[in-house]
Amino acid sequence: MVARIDAARVGEILIDAGLITDQQLRDALRLQHLEGGLIGRHLILLGAVNRREMYDALAQQWNAPLIDLVAEPPEAGLLSVIGPERLIEAGWVPWKREGAGAIIATTVPPTEQFRADAAELLGVRHISVRTTTDWDLNQAVEAACRTTLLFGASEALATTSSDESAKDGLRRWQLVVPLTIVASIVVGLVVDAPTTLIFLLSAANLIFVMNIGFKVLAGLRAPFNVRAKEKWNDEVAIERAQRGLPVLPQRTPDDELPVYTILVPAYKEANIINKLLANLGVLDYPKSKLEVLVLLEADDIETITAVRLIRPPEYVRLVIVPPGDPQTKPRACNYGLSFARGEFVVIYDAEDRPNSSQLRDTVAAFRRDEFERDNVHSDQRELVCLQGALNYFNADYNVLTRMFAVEYAHWFDAMLPGLDRSHLPIPLGGTSNHFKTKVLRKLGAWDPYNVTEDADLGLRVSAHGYRVGMIEASTGEEACAEVPAWIRQRTRWIKGYIMTAAVNTRHPIRWFKVNGFFGALSLVALIIGTPLAFMLYPLVLGFTVITYIGVRFIGLDLPEWLLVTGMINMLFSNSLMIILSGLAAYKRYNWRIAMFALLNPVYWILHSIAAWRAFWQIVFSPHHWEKTPHGLTEEYEDSAFEGNSIA
Repeated sequence: MVARIDAARVGEILIDAGLITDQQLRDALRLQHLEGGLIGRHLILLGAVNRREMYDALAQQWNAPLIDLVAEPPEAGLLSVIGPERLIEAGWVPWKREGAGAIIATTVPPTEQFRADAAELLGVRHISVRTTTDWDLNQAVEAACRTTLLFGASEALATTSSDESAKDGLRRWQLVVPLTIVASIVVGLVVDAPTTLIFLLSAANLIFVMNIGFKVLAGLRAPFNVRAKEKWNDEVAIERAQRGLPVLPQRTPDDELPVYTILVPAYKEANIINKLLANLGVLDYPKSKLEVLVLLEADDIETITAVRLIRPPEYVRLVIVPPGDPQTKPRACNYGLSFARGEFVVIYDAEDRPNSSQLRDTVAAFRRDEFERDNVHSDQRELVCLQGALNYFNADYNVLTRMFAVEYAHWFDAMLPGLDRSHLPIPLGGTSNHFKTKVLRKLGAWDPYNVTEDADLGLRVSAHGYRVGMIEASTGEEACAEVPAWIRQRTRWIKGYIMTAAVNTRHPIRWFKVNGFFGALSLVALIIGTPLAFMLYPLVLGFTVITYIGVRFIGLDLPEWLLVTGMINMLFSNSLMIILSGLAAYKRYNWRIAMFALLNPVYWILHSIAAWRAFWQIVFSPHHWEKTPHGLTEEYEDSAFEGNSIA
């Protein structure tokens, strides 16, 4: 039987049933007028009705009885042939076979076109309709497509594009070459220590100056312009006016904003998850167009219980990631991505405090790029990802957090914007990465076998001919306040950089063709150069000691050119980084933070310890994920952060 769509409006049905008042309906209609979207979602978000009451009213409107897909799940095999992402996007699932037809359960209006599309997709002659809730639909998809979802989360990239996955680890030559170099150095020190030492010091200085030089030059391309947003927007408006092009509105109207999905991967975060949901609640974005997926591992009972006790708002949904290997953040994100309905998707970590304007700023930046490519720069690469600036709300907590804040200020307020301005590949940070959802899926999403999946994905975006950009709206994070936790965190990051370098050098010619000379230079100088520079830093730092003791007391014969260049390199490179990172920290925070840039030479010794741990792990445990504890300083309010949040 063909279900008839009742002409009665859902609001009238709910009023007649005594479930809502006239005022509640008027409030929902007002929000629908301002924000767009469905009236039912506004009524649910206002708390006027619950989800099942809303869909029961829709079932009456659509003349399609409401069914419980948990109590009466779809027939086996019906959903798996279509695929989870397509089902979630369509908003319906096949429920039962019915002769030459099928019965489907829907969360969207069953129009005639809807029926025709469903019949064509299922290959049947006629369609009968039932109504179900969006929660029931998600549960049905999870249960029926479990194998597909787990494969997509863990193995899809490694299977469809193995060269871009870290699953197989280092290639044999990538293991043999560094181990051979280390062994050669050891042998050289035994056979001819002076010559070997000269060679080693020369190489260390060269790698160090290459890495520091790249970071300095990149930073000078966008020197601390973290507060130039309004001026830049004015310049764009003037240029468009001169070209006779329409000027984009300063603030996108709510009814023109797309659905936005927020992924929140969390593990062992019961102590702070409630604060994250509170932070997301103040985002300046219509809640009717917000979808927050909290991704929790099945064995994390404490955090699962904490989220359920909070009873989060209706736009927040708890997604339990089934057990599986590797149990990593990118695997959880891949699992959650299958359920994302938003045009855009972003990751926030459990301790994050995103600026309230960040989602709006991101939408505006994507729309601006589309406008520019359509009307001005048609040859420009498509912008598919925007990285928000990261800073620390506990920057002033202790010496370690201050030094961490100095480092991040230079990275996110100078160097990455410089890479953006230079059109070079950008290694992403672990949070506040905003993607076009469809392109992210096309790229294979995150690599669950790379422990620095963010940097890896940033380079993969470039390798596929797309572009990563920066936005100024920031996100506050919690800096590690304890040295052991910092060492473990930085070990994971550096190990991921080594693996990312290894993945991208599997086919260096292809990388060069896509990204050009300067793109290849960024891979060598930044992604490869950073771990090497950290590992060799003790040699560079100790060069003056070696020179002083060796030449003056034990008669070590070192060439004059090596003495001069080594001394200049150490002093000049350290001084440049101290000055530039200090200026960036001053602009982002204040002088109390900036002055700790003077301790950078000491801070880099910690990097060296982490780098050597990473080198060991890349050989013996390349996929091991060392979790960073959060919430240790959650109650600490940093006045530097509170007063310097970037709008």
